[in-house]
Amino acid sequence: MTRALLAWEIGGGQGHLHLLAAIAQKLQASGIEPIFALQNAQIKGANLPGKVLQAPGAMIRSLDDKGDNKSYLFTDILYIFGFSTALTLSFHIKAWQNLVDLVKPSLIVADYAPALVLAAKGKIPTIVVGNGFSVPPSVKDFPPIRPLPVPIAAIHRQAEVEASVKQVTGFDAPLGYLLNGDRSFIFSIPELDPYNVARTQAEYVGIHSAPFPENLGNERGGAWAYLAQDWHHYSLVVDTLKPECIFGDLKIVLKEKALAIHHAGFITSVACLLAGIPQIVFPKDMEKWHTAKALLNLGVAVSPDEPLTKESLLNVIALLPQITENAQQQAKRFAHWNQNFLDRVVQACLQLAY
Repeated sequence: MTRALLAWEIGGGQGHLHLLAAIAQKLQASGIEPIFALQNAQIKGANLPGKVLQAPGAMIRSLDDKGDNKSYLFTDILYIFGFSTALTLSFHIKAWQNLVDLVKPSLIVADYAPALVLAAKGKIPTIVVGNGFSVPPSVKDFPPIRPLPVPIAAIHRQAEVEASVKQVTGFDAPLGYLLNGDRSFIFSIPELDPYNVARTQAEYVGIHSAPFPENLGNERGGAWAYLAQDWHHYSLVVDTLKPECIFGDLKIVLKEKALAIHHAGFITSVACLLAGIPQIVFPKDMEKWHTAKALLNLGVAVSPDEPLTKESLLNVIALLPQITENAQQQAKRFAHWNQNFLDRVVQACLQLAY
């Protein structure tokens, strides 16, 4: 039986796993056996239609001994996971190659699994999937993921990563081209992609959980929140805004809601955007910061300034009528993306697998 290896290596959040599960279900229906190699399979709500293997673990290191551990370029993320040291990278790629030899797939689907993409290059057809942040642009020099200027240390780290990858793999092509596999699909929309300007032939496919019903929200409804319980402002926000805090299918939890409160996770953000539901966002990392910034630019969300207080939260609520109007207008603008493009990705998988 033809097999597909679906893998996730870097990053937290549930979007990676749920996306791979959705693709795997379609592949299985087309006669391909899905096998998963995952960083973390213990995520609630995931229905995995196949065997699950543990993905090889990468070494995690700090960026700077002086305490500046901010990522400025995509290569900084790779640096953190050991891509700058040839010995470490060679062991990691070899671990992936051993797993590929064990599974013997005809196709690889990789979501934020750059070492696997390099390990499979020229051996197994590979499709790279992910949101705009996790799929780098196919360019020679990665654009910054933080506001300029980029420190010289980040530029040096980029050179180290590129040299290490070339030494270990023997590939002389720019890193951006290598990490996009044989095909890549961006599960995003251009306006929320931090690398949008740098891409030349990007294939955007919305989000796999679309479409969302028209009139999903309700201006007279309540608030819903999806927040980490260990977040230091959790009690303040929940006690002040009194949202419903239930995790589940977004088509269900967002029904009849007037407001969504969350950390700017990508799937949640786009779901609310397409459904026309206003948002209050509290980004917790660089990826979510980019998503939150895009939502703020579109006028569909607000993000209270620090230090966060009960008064500042209530002041944000006063802005809700304008944000709601903007959210409804933008939902109409982006209506084209409120559909499911998953079959386009699966068709590409089938073409490479056979």
